[in-house]
Amino acid sequence: MNNQDKIKAIQAVLSHPGNESVYYDLLEQLGDLKVNYSDYMVTEPINCNEELQRVPTADYELCTALLTALLREDHFSNGSFARRKQAGQVDSLLERMVETLQD
Repeated sequence: MNNQDKIKAIQAVLSHPGNESVYYDLLEQLGDLKVNYSDYMVTEPINCNEELQRVPTADYELCTALLTALLREDHFSNGSFARRKQAGQVDSLLERMVETLQD
């Protein structure tokens, strides 16, 4: 999938968000689900609040790792993804992904 196709897929999710499975499907469709997401993190144990502060300067790979981390966080803390989505954290992450693909 080229960058323009990735941008279209991300923008489609931004326009029509859904539950966690939509975001898992997006990462799988993009070929960017990071099973090794912890390798990209700088906090130990992983602190998603601190990690999300890196979004403004994150590259595409870090963004996909952060999105994977948020989805995994929800697995352990049911409802956390919806709360982060409502707070705008998920959209800002997706917007940063689009931004990095446009460069």
